[in-house]
Amino acid sequence: DFDTRTRFDTDPRDSVALTHWPFDYDNLQPFYSEAESVIGVAGVMGSDPYEPPRSSDYSEAPPPFGSSAQLIAEAAEHLGFNPFPLPLAMNFGGDNGRPKCELCMTCDLVPCKVCAKNDMAVALLPEAVACGATIREKIVAKRLVLSDGRVSAVECVDLNTGEETTISADICIVSGGAIASAGLLLSSGLQHVEPNGRLIGRYLMRHCCGVVVGLFPFKTNPERLFHKQVAITDFYHGHPSEKPDGPWGIIQGLHTPPPEYILATNPYHAAVGKLGVKTLDYQCYLLCLAEDLPSHENRVEVDSVHSDQHGIPMVHVHHKHLRRDLLARRALFRESGRILRQAGSLFRGRMPIHTYSHALGTTRFGMDPEKSVLDQWCNFYGVPNLFVVDSGFMPTSGGVNPSLTIAANGLRVGAHIAEHWKDYFH
Repeated sequence: DFDTRTRFDTDPRDSVALTHWPFDYDNLQPFYSEAESVIGVAGVMGSDPYEPPRSSDYSEAPPPFGSSAQLIAEAAEHLGFNPFPLPLAMNFGGDNGRPKCELCMTCDLVPCKVCAKNDMAVALLPEAVACGATIREKIVAKRLVLSDGRVSAVECVDLNTGEETTISADICIVSGGAIASAGLLLSSGLQHVEPNGRLIGRYLMRHCCGVVVGLFPFKTNPERLFHKQVAITDFYHGHPSEKPDGPWGIIQGLHTPPPEYILATNPYHAAVGKLGVKTLDYQCYLLCLAEDLPSHENRVEVDSVHSDQHGIPMVHVHHKHLRRDLLARRALFRESGRILRQAGSLFRGRMPIHTYSHALGTTRFGMDPEKSVLDQWCNFYGVPNLFVVDSGFMPTSGGVNPSLTIAANGLRVGAHIAEHWKDYFH
């Protein structure tokens, strides 16, 4: 994943600018392990046929497959694939003093009522507060204030009161996500900073995702338990005799959504949505997540005229998947359909996903300041005390959920800033 130019054969008309990461997997591997330990990730070491080298095991083991996941796993194995337990940041064991996962079916769409999802708010922020951090909620950053080539302060607004305030900064770390961070940097005029400001917001990626739904003649999850459990990476590097060349991505199990979601999001007709609700217990979902390529034309911009109610420039997102992105997703759709058919489904349907839940790449890092916004430590070229450490740093998207890579890089950059604090401070 870190050596992109050797993995893709691209069309020059697509304005794709492939670039190597400024380090290799071995540099990030210890931080992957640390992130899994700090957050709490359940998985089975060695079960993924394409698993890279690991220095430690997962924090805990996942629960056994539920009926739906077992159905998919057996069908995939019959076709010669290698399904395995999807690594998940969930508190299945309850060994850390918090309530353990109750194996309900609400994980994908709503916050966990018992705090068994090991996200930032549950796993990390309480410890940060105990160490002296201050969490200021409902505060929005409007603009970074630059003085003598450095960020001297952050202008903010309180969403509850509308009061504006300025917070001084010796070192500024931005981590608002690929879209919001790019918007903040552009609103602050950093696009005029040489040598790289013009690239802020460019090369936006979001993965090319979709769901294949299978309708079965029997209830797929009669126990109505958690079943987002199975992953299939046999096509992560593509297929030797199928198009497109190069990586495709991952197939994984997905929760069947609640009836309210089906009715609210059905894109075709209310009658189809009602039919989907009535047959929900007989459905099974597979998520296809295809790696997409970084195109210069896919970008985040800010509106120079229109602002929101707080005076913050409106953000505009421009994105269109490249032909290769769509071909990779189509290939994963096809293989997912084969698995669902083998599992016994009577009908199968495809649903593209159009969200930006995996937005990446708008402030990508690299060794060449003419081609990157950030250096290898996510330090903004030209502004020595500014760092950007969210998903925007990634120059390529890979074919899996980027959360663990974002977390690992955050730990890597954090350790570097702590070690070299005085250098950046001065």
